[in-house]
Amino acid sequence: MKKIFVFSLVALIFSACAAIQDFGSYTEGTEITQAELDSIMINKSKKSDLEEKFGAPSRISSTSECEMWHYDFIRIRHIGSNVNESNIFCINKKGIVIKKLKGKTKSNNPLLR
Repeated sequence: MKKIFVFSLVALIFSACAAIQDFGSYTEGTEITQAELDSIMINKSKKSDLEEKFGAPSRISSTSECEMWHYDFIRIRHIGSNVNESNIFCINKKGIVIKKLKGKTKSNNPLLR
């Protein structure tokens, strides 16, 4: 009986630590998971699909080839590693997604280095 109690207590502590990891963390922007990124199909998904799934982009820039929609995301945790990433979708003049990129963003914030 004592072993079951100790095992249960240890399991409870570990599950609490996992839940606390994101408790009170600072988040900003739109988090896009790998599964959500994979659901956007090159040469098939449209600008309206991005707006429906993720809302308005954090910022928009342009090149001669396309309009680039940036979805930036930051999470600063009390425990564990921090996240600073950007998902970029390149949209042609017809409103079709022709490229997508996921990467880490550089920052002057020492918490995000």
